[in-house]
Amino acid sequence: PIQISTGRMDALTSNAIPMPVLAIDGAEYIGLLTFESLGLAVPVQSDWDYQKLEKAPCLYYGSAYSDNLVVAAHNYQMHFGQLNQLTLNDRVSFVDVDGDEFIYNVKEVEILKDTAVSEMTSGEWDLTLFTCTTSGEARVTIRCELAA
Repeated sequence: PIQISTGRMDALTSNAIPMPVLAIDGAEYIGLLTFESLGLAVPVQSDWDYQKLEKAPCLYYGSAYSDNLVVAAHNYQMHFGQLNQLTLNDRVSFVDVDGDEFIYNVKEVEILKDTAVSEMTSGEWDLTLFTCTTSGEARVTIRCELAA
């Protein structure tokens, strides 16, 4: 059965405006990320842990409503494995489970150390996406701004 509940906030998202959640087959989702240039769309789970990352990308921090959404995923081909192929001004869209759409443009592509946890949530970025490099020794990090 499908159940809709209010998004919950934990220590990582305590400064975020909660997002609605849609429960499907025992997992809770906040929406869908679409990468036009990659021909890829992926669901985003409402919170993260390593086990959930096996299934789909996960909310790591923030909220689309607070303009500080951070999403983490494995570098699997059908998750964020193609993230390093994004280029400046590529379009990324996020549609929440209520159908609200947020359009972003890629503004920065960077490689961060695997220990650079605080850097994932730092700055004034509206959307940050990150995944491991193939070696797992660094993080491909994509910074986006809301489109005008």
